[in-house]
Amino acid sequence: MKAYKIFFVLIFILSVKIFSQAGGSTGISDAKSAAMGKTGATSSFGLRALGNNPANLFSDSSKHVEFVIPFPLPNLSGSVGTNFMTIDEYNYFFGTKTKDVDGNTIGRYLTDADKSRMKNLFADGGAITTDLQIQYFAISIKPSNDFGTFAFSMGDVFSSNVTFPQGIVSIALDGNPVNQLYNFNDTKLKAWWLRKYSLSYARSLNILPIFQKISVGVLFNIIQGFAYVGTDHVNTQLTTGEGNIITGKGDFLAYAAFSPDFNVKYDFDKSTTAKKDFKFTPFPTPTGNGIGLDFGINAKLNDVWSFGFAITDIGSVTWNKNAAQYSSNSAIYLDDLSNQSQRDSLVKALVGKDNGKYINEFSTQLATALRLGASMQIKNLLLAFDYNQGFNDQPRNSKNPRFSVGADWTFGFFDLRTGLSFGGFDKFNWGLGCGFDFGFLEMNFGTPDFESVVVPNSAKRVTVAIDSRWKF
Repeated sequence: MKAYKIFFVLIFILSVKIFSQAGGSTGISDAKSAAMGKTGATSSFGLRALGNNPANLFSDSSKHVEFVIPFPLPNLSGSVGTNFMTIDEYNYFFGTKTKDVDGNTIGRYLTDADKSRMKNLFADGGAITTDLQIQYFAISIKPSNDFGTFAFSMGDVFSSNVTFPQGIVSIALDGNPVNQLYNFNDTKLKAWWLRKYSLSYARSLNILPIFQKISVGVLFNIIQGFAYVGTDHVNTQLTTGEGNIITGKGDFLAYAAFSPDFNVKYDFDKSTTAKKDFKFTPFPTPTGNGIGLDFGINAKLNDVWSFGFAITDIGSVTWNKNAAQYSSNSAIYLDDLSNQSQRDSLVKALVGKDNGKYINEFSTQLATALRLGASMQIKNLLLAFDYNQGFNDQPRNSKNPRFSVGADWTFGFFDLRTGLSFGGFDKFNWGLGCGFDFGFLEMNFGTPDFESVVVPNSAKRVTVAIDSRWKF
């Protein structure tokens, strides 16, 4: 499926050239949150609240206008990595090469212990993610404390999530033993390019006397989708039998959609129209449209304690231009792996090759997530605690809960930040970063994966976040 290949080339190019801002339960919303271990439900205020908790858009700051432009620092953040294999492990299994008796270069010969170790790496799934976004422009205006704060922002999201099935690893390591069942149900593939135009509003509502202040905020996203590739389900199984016979059933359903401006032609499209070369443009015609909603509350108990609640990315995108479906639901039988037609039939059953077709539309959920937080302000030290729970496995999201704790020390115009995160897709993060606040200008740098800098050969991810904002 050439369309799939083109999109992953696009994702790879973008991941190399830009690092950007992301959301969801496992993504990054700003450089400060990244440095604090992706903690932000009660600790990110002003424009940093977008993607964390829209209630925090309103603050007691004397500044009435904030805006983000690509100067002096662009608002970029992003992550590329896996949840299963470090650089050391990759080099051990795939980077070591030796010479055989004939002088030919060969890879490492795996012992039984090596095979067992490699299978264990994929025990929780072999996932690779790319999570990228850039915020081009944002502005917030607070006419007065009584009126509240409203804001507008625009940015792009580039995200992908690919999970390789454990069955593939077992077949590669074990060969073709008799009476062995392999399933590929854990296979996942989802990738998209979304553009978000966001309108948000927050204000203080002193409705409960027990709290010093309660802020409520809402954010409305108008979303354009430019590209999508994703599996709906993979319920494929293979069983090995006597005489190298393989039987099973291929059950596969996937969707794809690309902007007409990309000139992507699906392999099932037999039209005689001359095929144009793939073209990338920064302002393509949308292939999908949708809406999203964030809602949040920040309750300040006193000058020390604050509590936050938010649900982000409620909504969906409907893809209705150049929408395609690939499917398979057929029996599998092989008794001669050297037979090209049998191998072709296996590929068709596994990935729906030659079973693609145009459809009117399909829909995908956004990366909906719940965020709960608490923070404690002790003089110049802010301590924050977060719980993040994703409701689906869309890009930037995880159904596995994530806990984080972060700290922000303020020394005049300089801030030092750090934090720890446990769970979610990444399992563990150690964040570190800093910020400079000159009153009218703020600049921030951070990463939630500082352990990758300290012990690079044990790294599974690379994450960077930078941003700046003007305040008046």
